[in-house]
Amino acid sequence: MTFGTLRRPNAVEDIINTFKEAILHGDLKPGQRLPSEAELCEQLGVGRGSIREAMKMLRALGVVKIQQGDGTYIADKPTASALNPLVFALLLETGSGTELLELRALLEIGGYQLAAHKATTEDWPHILKAEEAFARYARLPEQDPDQLARYDLDFHLSILDATHNSLIQKIGRTVEDMFFASIRSTLAKSSNLEQLIAEHRAIVQAVQNGQTDTIAHVVRQHLSHWGQEVGAVL
Repeated sequence: MTFGTLRRPNAVEDIINTFKEAILHGDLKPGQRLPSEAELCEQLGVGRGSIREAMKMLRALGVVKIQQGDGTYIADKPTASALNPLVFALLLETGSGTELLELRALLEIGGYQLAAHKATTEDWPHILKAEEAFARYARLPEQDPDQLARYDLDFHLSILDATHNSLIQKIGRTVEDMFFASIRSTLAKSSNLEQLIAEHRAIVQAVQNGQTDTIAHVVRQHLSHWGQEVGAVL
């Protein structure tokens, strides 16, 4: 398909909305190859920087996939949350990969620090079970990237559940699910899953011991791997 020229001032937001509507209306199909960057610039009447920023964000959501040397395609199986209106609203409020990273860091650092104060004895079996499930699966000779990412998210959400704050729990699930595709990609590329297992252990120990400063440090270290996927650093 071809796209019409965009006229609103926020080009990145318009590009993302254009792709969302095209997918929802069936004009873009799973696995379909997109026009080249130059062609998209011409069709949409925007600059290369806007196209690249929009593609980075759509990739983080799992809407598109980039095959080096071959082009950009609509994902074969977009994540369940990829076209969720709330997820897209959150995405459109963020202007860069750095802001995406800052959002996740704010949620996890603050949430884990609150969990350090509010977690009960009933919470810890769930947290430790989620930690062990990720470690056990990560140590298998082969892993399915989707399942590995789900175990990772389950671990992080188990700690947010220990905040006993329903708003944090709901927002946490939306935000973490929003980043599922990029988390999956990060894990699939990781050459050292043992390091991630060790970082999970460090997070758990810091929360158990109520070490708020340590929580901030280990979460930032842990998110640095994911930050590379969205092109940002804390």
